[in-house]
Amino acid sequence: MADEDYYSGSIAITGHREYPDRATLYRGLDRLNARNYYFGGARGVDTDALQYISRTQPGSIRTVVVPNRVIDQPANARAMISRHSTNVIELRNVGPDRYFIRNKFMVDNTKRTVGFYDYRGRGGTYQTINYARSQGKLLEVNPLVEFNQEEIISRSHDDQLEWIKQMHEFKTNLSSIKMILLLLILKKLQMTVADIAKKLGFPGCNTLEQLWSR
Repeated sequence: MADEDYYSGSIAITGHREYPDRATLYRGLDRLNARNYYFGGARGVDTDALQYISRTQPGSIRTVVVPNRVIDQPANARAMISRHSTNVIELRNVGPDRYFIRNKFMVDNTKRTVGFYDYRGRGGTYQTINYARSQGKLLEVNPLVEFNQEEIISRSHDDQLEWIKQMHEFKTNLSSIKMILLLLILKKLQMTVADIAKKLGFPGCNTLEQLWSR
């Protein structure tokens, strides 16, 4: 897939309110070059990404989607939305599922979802990523955690296979985990990438790049 196809169109950005390192977020955002971005409007990744894209891609359309109204967002988030968005959509929902409705709206109205995720297995970012997967949307997940290579290498083979499966299902940014994957597959599991691909249900993939595109 050509880069212009990979990054063109529209992208929904999702991520946690609390996360350890903005540099990780910025590196992930630097890989993107879309015409239109959708952001959730909360503190944390939502508005940090909004601000960064505003500064690095000033010609982009930056749509902020809020569950209810902008006035209901925290003061700092309101300031960021006012300063850096080009479009605001207020969904005017007040029920307990208003955040999921917002996240679903973002995924449904964009071509690709890009997540910044710490693999906690719960929460709005987790829901958004899983919803994008269930809809067959293009997806990429950038880890907000640094994987402990030694800990992963020390796991049982079954657990190592499960980790590889999880990374593939979440479409984790391949460049961030490629060395660990190759070490696991070739050295520890003593398999080929084609063997792993077949186990995951994608026969015919001979490289990680091919597997990650499936």
